[in-house]
This record gives sequence, C-alpha cells and structure tokens, in this order.
Amino acid sequence: MDGKTRMITVATFTFLGIYSITCGAIYPKYQEARTPKTSFLLIEQKQIGIKKEVSLKLKEITTEVNIPLSVKIIDYLEGDVSSEVLAELKLDTSEVNVQQPGEYTYKIYYKKKVFKGKVIVKEKEIKEPEVIQQTITLRPITIKLGELIPTDLSVYIIEPLTDEMKINMKLDLSQIDPNRPGEYTYTIWYNGAYYQGQFTIVEDKPIVSGGTQESNQGTGEQKGGNSEESSENNGTNTQ
Repeated sequence: MDGKTRMITVATFTFLGIYSITCGAIYPKYQEARTPKTSFLLIEQKQIGIKKEVSLKLKEITTEVNIPLSVKIIDYLEGDVSSEVLAELKLDTSEVNVQQPGEYTYKIYYKKKVFKGKVIVKEKEIKEPEVIQQTITLRPITIKLGELIPTDLSVYIIEPLTDEMKINMKLDLSQIDPNRPGEYTYTIWYNGAYYQGQFTIVEDKPIVSGGTQESNQGTGEQKGGNSEESSENNGTNTQ
C-alpha cells in the first residue's frame, strides 16, 4: 500500500470515529427532547422569626398539715402542654410550709417567665366516730288525785337508763295539774328529739260493795216480815 492510500484509509477511519462519537452525544439529547418530562416541585414553607407565646394556667392546691407536696410539675398544671414545653418547666415550692396551716405561693418557671399558683394548707380533719341515736319508749302514767307526781325518769321510760342518759334527758311536767283529775301529756327531751307520753290523774272515791247493800236490803225485808206477823197475831188476839 502506497502512502496516498494509507492516508485515505486513516482519514476514513478517523471520520467514522468522530461521527460515532458525535452521534453518541447527540442521540440522548434527541431522545430527551422527544420524551415527555414530568417535573415535581417541592415547596417547603419555613417560618422564620415567629415565636409562639406560652401561657400556663396553674391549679389551686389544697392539702393538709404534714402531707408533702407533689414533685410532678404536671400535677400543678391546668390543661395540657406539649412535651417540649413540659421539659423546660421548673417547679419552686420553697415558700410553702406544709407544717403550718395557711395560704402560700408556688412558682413555675418557663425560660424567663414566672407563673404563680396558690397552695392552701389546712388542719388535719379529725373524723368523729359515728354516734348511733338511741330512742326511748315512754310509759302511760296513772296516779290518784292527791298523790305526788313522780320525777324519776325511770318511772316514765321503759328502757334501762344509765346515769349518763339521765343527765342528757329533760322531763317536762308543766302541762299537768296535780289538783284536777283528767288526762294530760308529759314530755321528755333526749338526743335532740321530743317524746310525749300520756299522764292520767283519777279521783279516789270510796267503793261501796254489793254485799253490804244486799245485806241491808235483807234486813229491811226481815223487818217487814216481823211487822206483818205482829199484826196477824194482834188480830188473832183481838178475836
């Protein structure tokens, strides 16, 4: 092969190489131009410089003497707060004296803000034992005119009485007239209640037995019979 032919061959291959490279670079752009392209636009909104104000509403705490206060901040908050805010809160109960009754102030700090609440410490309540109210039953009382009206409570009440019960009782006989026969009412006050009973005064009259009256009648009849016999005898004697 002579020099001229060699140059033509080299030039031909060089051209083909350049052409292939050019086609390889142009074809993807050609395909991209023919293929529909879908674009996604992501929009991110950012709030810069906007701070949300935090306002806390605190509870009024009521407790009794010598009962320790809770150390949980959430027990002092009225309503819900976010976990981020809760993590930054600080509780201060140093001004509260649970050993002395009174009203105190507690504080909750959030960053540079201070929120104040009230603690009321009361005396410990002592529950009195439940008292069973005992009732009483009254007797009807009857006495004779001229007799003394009894004042012993045991006479008027059926249930057995202790000295303590008698001390807490009050007998009222003011409605009774001891000089006049009749039916009256007496009153006993006990355990905050009034009880009323019947009180009767009867007149004491002499009782005449039927045997005595019959005996007197028999005597009269007997006397009458003797009179008739005497008259008959007198008549006989007259004849």
